[in-house]
Amino acid sequence: MNSTAKFVTGFLLGSTLGLGAGLLWAPSTGRQTRKKLEKKSKKLAKKMAGLMGKEEKFQGAAGRRRAGKTQVEI
Repeated sequence: MNSTAKFVTGFLLGSTLGLGAGLLWAPSTGRQTRKKLEKKSKKLAKKMAGLMGKEEKFQGAAGRRRAGKTQVEI
């Protein structure tokens, strides 16, 4: 295993262990923590969907630009 792979493996393992320890010693109950995680994951999913929409819109505008159209609406 090369040094980059060792670093990535160590980083992921350390992150996972840190997350687990943080959840175990969290000041909130399990139910509260799960609710918070659910809310944040839904918020993140909406944000990512919005970013993907913008990216698709940008790709379409870039294609029109390459096709010779001078005005691009974003």
